[in-house]
Amino acid sequence: MRFIALLAVFLFSSLISGLVSGNVINTSSITFHTDDHNLTNRINQPHAPFSASVDTAQLLVDALGYDKPILEVSLKRSFQQIENGESVCVINKIKSAEREKKYTISLPLNFFQTQRLYQLSLLPPLAPELLNENGEIVSIHKVLDAYKASAIVLPETYSYGERVDDDLSNIDTKQVITLSNPTFFSRFTKIFAAGKADFALIFPASFYRAFGDTKPIEMRSYAIANNPKFVSGHVICGKTPESLAFIEKVNEAIKSIYATPIFIEAHTKYLPANSKQIIEHAIQQQVANIL
Repeated sequence: MRFIALLAVFLFSSLISGLVSGNVINTSSITFHTDDHNLTNRINQPHAPFSASVDTAQLLVDALGYDKPILEVSLKRSFQQIENGESVCVINKIKSAEREKKYTISLPLNFFQTQRLYQLSLLPPLAPELLNENGEIVSIHKVLDAYKASAIVLPETYSYGERVDDDLSNIDTKQVITLSNPTFFSRFTKIFAAGKADFALIFPASFYRAFGDTKPIEMRSYAIANNPKFVSGHVICGKTPESLAFIEKVNEAIKSIYATPIFIEAHTKYLPANSKQIIEHAIQQQVANIL
């Protein structure tokens, strides 16, 4: 009887090991989702280099041999499908404590300087009491409290990380203009120009990609206190055996990408000259810690 029990434990352990390593579970049914229109239009398509998020995603699908389209699906719907146990993973999303509880998250696929709060220059600069000694914003919602007649433009379904997400949740909803993720950058400047909003929360790399060195509207920007200097994008899957096996494959692919010079180049070529060395050094440190 004891022998049978030990045999059962051994077989169960072997099965779990196989599931996690991907040796038993077929992961070919996994489909990547994104709410980024640029990914669906450009991944596995002939195109010129576009952005760090697109180019690193292409490096990943190449390393995986993933030749299916990446489907454009709202983040809310993708997460619902994942929670229903469907064969779906979302690419290029920020890790948060809440997401870690619910999903399986890959190693970092890309790295970015964290978002800054952009303010229309027609407004007076932020008062000293809204900033710390380093000139960083102490609280975004207190900034909006101080500018009651102003609004902030935010993407519809986006996590900026736990600290910023908590801060944003305290803003009066009447002061928030929500735009769909795919149209955010094309529309927020028009909203600024029309005087409908005075603030926006944007990643510097995305801002530079959209506008280069020429700003269509005069703005000033502020860093956010107690916020990481860099964030990373990840693949997010469910917690089914298939998802666990797939994430392991994704992580092995990402590690192989880290070893190529093109990985850092995929980030630095989309940045202004004064940011290239900063992000390169940050990536090298992060990758060294992982490997």
